[in-house]
Amino acid sequence: MTFAAANSVTADVQQQVHQSVTALDQLKDFILAYGPDVIYAVIIFIAGRYLAQFLKNLVSKMMTHANYDTTVNTFVSQIIYYGIMALVVLSAMNKAGIPTNSFLAAFGAFGLAVGLALQSNLSNFASGLLILIFKPFKAGDWVSISGIEGTIKGIQMLNTAVITKDNKAVFIPNSVITSSQVTNSSYLEERYIPFLFDISYNNDHHKAIDLLKEVFQKDKRILNASSIEIGIKEFADNSVRIAAYPRVRNHDYLSVYYATMSKVKDTFDQNGIDIPYPQRVVYVQKQEDILPPSEDTGSPS
Repeated sequence: MTFAAANSVTADVQQQVHQSVTALDQLKDFILAYGPDVIYAVIIFIAGRYLAQFLKNLVSKMMTHANYDTTVNTFVSQIIYYGIMALVVLSAMNKAGIPTNSFLAAFGAFGLAVGLALQSNLSNFASGLLILIFKPFKAGDWVSISGIEGTIKGIQMLNTAVITKDNKAVFIPNSVITSSQVTNSSYLEERYIPFLFDISYNNDHHKAIDLLKEVFQKDKRILNASSIEIGIKEFADNSVRIAAYPRVRNHDYLSVYYATMSKVKDTFDQNGIDIPYPQRVVYVQKQEDILPPSEDTGSPS
């Protein structure tokens, strides 16, 4: 190796060493300048994540204790978790020296555009929150909403799923629910069955009422059999109408209704109580009763 070549190698090594030292100095300066903020940002992120998870679990336990629906529980706890995490991430970025004003401006513009495009969906989302807060129904309840009857399957972000009697899934927008009349048949543990029985005017209504009381007293599922409200409700065109209001538990409603209707029909038939049907009397007038009698003009000439 010549002297010139040795000098060249030495110069290259010195340059590389100088660059390495410079890089280390720059790294040291960066760590000294931004290291504490980065460490604080990491601590904020980790602590915020644990705080978000803790609050999520706390809200979930509180809603479980309050007998909220599982779907509602998951929905609310996830919103709380991600909302807190968004604040944590922004706080950590700001502490690390990353400007967040541009992110907030972009997010605000994006949110405004999405809000204008999805006004109806935002209305459904807000209505869903109202449903979760006031709880007019829960999963498993039998409800009637805007002419649709069925069992609540689940409350979602934008709509509520209802399973009808013929096993069809109907998704009703939440805004429609909050602006309509909702009938919840499962809200209370017990219900009254409004019966209305028609008997003929020729039958003894006292006997019919006694027979109905016997039918109700034999069914152990009826809770007010000894003090049931029963009597003549009205005098219809073709029948005397007897109303009765037995009280049952919610899960016995349909079974008691069907069994009572069948038993009453058999009991009335066995005791000669007629169940009338609409009748119409038609009077037919003969032709000669309508036309005036013709005059005798005599025989032709």
